[in-house]
Amino acid sequence: AGRQSETLLMQQARVNTELQEGLMQARMVSFNTLAPRLRRVVRNAARDLGRKTNLEIHLEGEGQLDRNVLDRVTAPIEHILRNAIAHGIEPPAERRAAGKSETGTVSITIDREATELLIRVADDGAGLNFDRIRERALEMDLLTPEQADDPDQLSQVIFHTGLSTATEVSEVSGRGVGMDVVSSEVRQIGGRIAVNSERGQGTRFTLRIPLS
Repeated sequence: AGRQSETLLMQQARVNTELQEGLMQARMVSFNTLAPRLRRVVRNAARDLGRKTNLEIHLEGEGQLDRNVLDRVTAPIEHILRNAIAHGIEPPAERRAAGKSETGTVSITIDREATELLIRVADDGAGLNFDRIRERALEMDLLTPEQADDPDQLSQVIFHTGLSTATEVSEVSGRGVGMDVVSSEVRQIGGRIAVNSERGQGTRFTLRIPLS
């Protein structure tokens, strides 16, 4: 009898494990399920702003992530995409004059690093408007003049509440929302966001989201 109940317990344990794995699988979705929606965001923003833009999506590995995580990162990614077109990608004539292809490229790369999901959103546009950001950061006392000379510190300022470099808030770029909202949405799921930008070359946002 002892051996029989042991076998039963082992079977039950195996069934439980399989159930749990099944549930995990059910909660996992491919990032690609977002692709049509993100392409639409880019297409509409480009049309509204008179830009030509291509969206590329690269998945390293299978690109599977928890459905909840996917739901939570959708809005921040959409906002970064609109931002890339409104503030990054230049009008076709301007790109032509700068020796670039008339069509800008925005790419999303999804990668995993240990316990984190890495989402990189990059564009080949004009880069951050550092002069304007510096001006605003000093006006608002967010940085000392020495700090404002450091491009890394300067670029992180864009996540600060109330900082907008848009002279007029365009309907497209934020619907009145700045990168501060994106940053707080990312922080709410325990993630981090950073930005790198090179004048004339483009801007890259890196989101690190915990997988669990």
